[in-house]
Amino acid sequence: MAWLSALFIGVCMVVIAGSASAILYFLFGTGLGDATIVGTAILVALYLVNMQVARTRDRNSTQRQVDMVSRGVVQINQEVQNLENRLSAVENGFPARARDEIEPVFVEVEVLGTLVKQMAEAVADLETRVTEMPALMNARAGGGYVPPQPGLAPPPMALTNGHAASSSAQQAYNTGEGWRDPGAALWGAGSGSEDPALRDAVKRAVEASRIDLYLQPIVTLPQRQVRYYEALTRLRTEDDEVLLPIHTVPIAESLGVMPTVDNVMLLRSVQVLRRLASRNKTMGLFCNISPLTLADEKFFPGFMDYMDKNRQLAELIILEFTQAGVEAMGPLEFETLSALADLGFRFSIDQITDMGADFRSLSRRGFVHAKIEADRLLGRAPAVAGDIHPHDFADLLVRYGIELVADHIETEAQVLEILEFGIGFGQGFLFSPPRPVRADVLQGGPIPATTDRRRAAV
Repeated sequence: MAWLSALFIGVCMVVIAGSASAILYFLFGTGLGDATIVGTAILVALYLVNMQVARTRDRNSTQRQVDMVSRGVVQINQEVQNLENRLSAVENGFPARARDEIEPVFVEVEVLGTLVKQMAEAVADLETRVTEMPALMNARAGGGYVPPQPGLAPPPMALTNGHAASSSAQQAYNTGEGWRDPGAALWGAGSGSEDPALRDAVKRAVEASRIDLYLQPIVTLPQRQVRYYEALTRLRTEDDEVLLPIHTVPIAESLGVMPTVDNVMLLRSVQVLRRLASRNKTMGLFCNISPLTLADEKFFPGFMDYMDKNRQLAELIILEFTQAGVEAMGPLEFETLSALADLGFRFSIDQITDMGADFRSLSRRGFVHAKIEADRLLGRAPAVAGDIHPHDFADLLVRYGIELVADHIETEAQVLEILEFGIGFGQGFLFSPPRPVRADVLQGGPIPATTDRRRAAV
């Protein structure tokens, strides 16, 4: 069809040129040669015009085809990009979904493994105690005293139906009353803080620096991985009998030696923290100190100078105060807290009984952790809650930037209930009782790479 149209146009151009020459020759009397030249010129002009029109038409057609191809390429690129996004979503989403589905199984397996391990430890300790029972009974029958073996941590609690079952032991140790073998004597078990002999024993223990450091882990929930340790102090007599902190703390405060005890505890905690940092640079250490120590002019300036040179460790130490102690603080103590916060220290409030306290103000002063007993949180112990429901307490603290730790956890049932409160940290005998720090750690000895929970801490 294209050649027919070209032939028709060519014929038309020849006819037009011939007609123009004929008109010039016959009507206007122009010479034959001139008429032929004019006709030829008209034919050439028509040919050039036709050729230009054809080129323009071809160029427009080519441009349309190029535009069509460009649009097709863009569409193909979009489809390829969408396909890549879908493939990436499948590649990235599948492991996450698989991890979300498998992780609860791992957590349950870990819980079962912990229970089996605790049962094995309890059975082993029970066998040991049964083996030693005849000698102990003979010693009691003779009126003698069998001192505890030095360097051994308190034995784990017995298990009942797969759960730790020693509420009195848990409460005693975590509140500072200590825990020992029922067959071993414990100084102050029946004494009060006004006992002259006990006061003299406390004074001599502090003067002789018989101050032991214990550590109890604080674990993440539900993974139960150790995230922090809490440092606790225990005083000993000349006979290596442990003094009860529930009595010794008031005595030490009345005697004015509590800053000395806190000084020893903090400096030893720094030694322990150096060891922990060699294995885990994010491991933190909770240190319980008395508000009286903050106002001590002899101890605290030197301690602050020391920590100013060790700021990298100060950021890993969480100084802990009881809620009653915080409420009793005055301007001097709060000024000291501000100076400590400038050095990088963070703070924790312990033994919470009033959930309606001003935690917003505490957060501004550098408090980043808070501790409350599991039973108090679960409504099994009295608490002045105000308008705060225990179930909303953790969320309230999170809004102020404070992490809540549930302590005094003794049973798996408590853990399951606490998880519903959205609490991420736990502490208690269920995970591990306080363990004494080995002497080689405090003397700069090497740290063996062991995780045996039956041995001393660190």
